[in-house]
Amino acid sequence: MAEVSRRNFVAGAALAGTVSVMAIGASRTASAADHPGGGFMAASSNMEDGPGPHEKKQPGIQRICAVCEVTGGGEKVYGIAVEYDVNIDPASLHSDTYTAAVFPAAKGFFPGMPQEPNKNDTTAIAQQRPVMAVYTSDQPGLRPDRKSASGRYVIAEFAHDPDLSLPTTDSDKVTLIQNKSVRTTSGAVYAASRKLWTNAGHRGNNVTIRGVDDWEQSHWWWDDTRSAWLEYSIYLPKSFLEKGGENRSYPLVLAVTHSGTSYDGTCAQTLTEQCIASIWSLPEEQARHECVVITPRYERTTMNDYWEHTFDVENTGRLVESLLSNTWNYGNPNRADRADKVLKIDPKRVYCTGWSMGAMTSLWLMAKHPQTFTAGLIIAGQQRPADMAPLAHQKVLIITGTEDDKATPWNEKCIPVWEQAGGKVVRPKGTLDPALIFPIDQQEKLTVEINSYLEQKGNITFLTFQGVDHMGSARKFFHIRAARDWLLSQAKA
Repeated sequence: MAEVSRRNFVAGAALAGTVSVMAIGASRTASAADHPGGGFMAASSNMEDGPGPHEKKQPGIQRICAVCEVTGGGEKVYGIAVEYDVNIDPASLHSDTYTAAVFPAAKGFFPGMPQEPNKNDTTAIAQQRPVMAVYTSDQPGLRPDRKSASGRYVIAEFAHDPDLSLPTTDSDKVTLIQNKSVRTTSGAVYAASRKLWTNAGHRGNNVTIRGVDDWEQSHWWWDDTRSAWLEYSIYLPKSFLEKGGENRSYPLVLAVTHSGTSYDGTCAQTLTEQCIASIWSLPEEQARHECVVITPRYERTTMNDYWEHTFDVENTGRLVESLLSNTWNYGNPNRADRADKVLKIDPKRVYCTGWSMGAMTSLWLMAKHPQTFTAGLIIAGQQRPADMAPLAHQKVLIITGTEDDKATPWNEKCIPVWEQAGGKVVRPKGTLDPALIFPIDQQEKLTVEINSYLEQKGNITFLTFQGVDHMGSARKFFHIRAARDWLLSQAKA
């Protein structure tokens, strides 16, 4: 099957009872019921050979799965989940039990760039990856504490580079050899073997992606009165999927990605090639600020450097308005936890964010629909100053880099427009240090500095980091916890 995008999907015949998608460089056709991770499909390719309940092949290893996470630098392989037929005794595991390797991405691949090669079309040799921790689990994913839990999965976890802005060099194809014997909880011994296991299947690679697999992809908003439609993905909070979740109202984050995920991109690419949308659905982020997240999938650049825009921009605004009508009930009909549930959005807590084209789109939407949005986090985007006066009395945090020769100077040209319209602009004379962003669990100094500006209660707070260019802003700035916390703490009176 050819790779599927919105353009060639529409051009072809829709498949009855199935949804077609290119998931992480792998073509597939599967029914909605085939996806235990949630939604019409997961961004990762959990296919018939992937993790989940399957007919046992033989005692021992059943299959392996790449365990990934999306960072500012794109999707990175953080480990391998080894699925056995029965629970494994963690006392039998050691750091050298397995030899693990990851295939480098195809030459020329760079996450988020238009018309990039399929990262899995690689001719490179798999590179061995040291195993940092090994433990058992009941799920094919990393455990934050790296402590064993009863289960048939063994997780061979790799070291994580603390700088999450470094561009990925990984494909999502991995290999594994069991070097030493492994014991089951019942005492059976699975002997070492030289068999080389791979996660590559005849329909693609078995992959899980933390914080991404629970999204529902390839939803379609439409307006019959205008014959207009827009493809989007949605993340539904865990509590909404619990009994009675439809009785709660949730904040909404509109996360608009950049032009590199347009053209012949897919919904999966909007979630995996940058963390612009997927960072808001990470379990730890949802634990701090539970919210619904939506991200559109465009097939063209929505806004150019001449300040011109396509109809997709206004359609994005109408998508948000449709969610505010509290009539959305399109959750996966094959899942009892979401079928026929009506989603309710809190109109006092509607936010937008984006980078580059997505930031430009967010600025335009906030200026044209000031009654809709509560606050905006704008990363490296700009707009025509004359059109931005309505933002003077809204809540906006703008972050750019000194080496961004478009976003930084154009936003500076907007400052007098906002001030003349009666807005308060907080614009520090000094710049911020990007070295304070990583590691992300050591942002105390950065948080204090950013909060000192936000506490000045400006309508517009405009911060700039020293030495960061346009591409670097996408890789770094969404990882600023103080910025994300600020956005989701805002509420209309």
